[in-house]
Amino acid sequence: MNDFLQSKEYKRCVFLCSRRAMLENELLLRKFALEYVPEHYTIDEVRELNIFLNDIFDNDLFDVIMGRKKASAFKDQYNETFLKNIEDFAYNEYYSK
Repeated sequence: MNDFLQSKEYKRCVFLCSRRAMLENELLLRKFALEYVPEHYTIDEVRELNIFLNDIFDNDLFDVIMGRKKASAFKDQYNETFLKNIEDFAYNEYYSK
């Protein structure tokens, strides 16, 4: 696990999650990167996640995080698995407590 946390891929993931155009996205994604990613993703998946984080528009991400749109609404545009994981994480953080 320590190798994972020290990998350049994971560090880049944390950076990409922490430096978004919208503060609301940053707050949730940083927590997602620190708590969810190490437990559920491999290094190869983190590489793909980094590409996803570079490609997704913050407004689309915000809509999913805030529950305005479902991840499935973007299935032809972005990696639906990553977006669904973020959607579920956001729901558990903000709405299920």
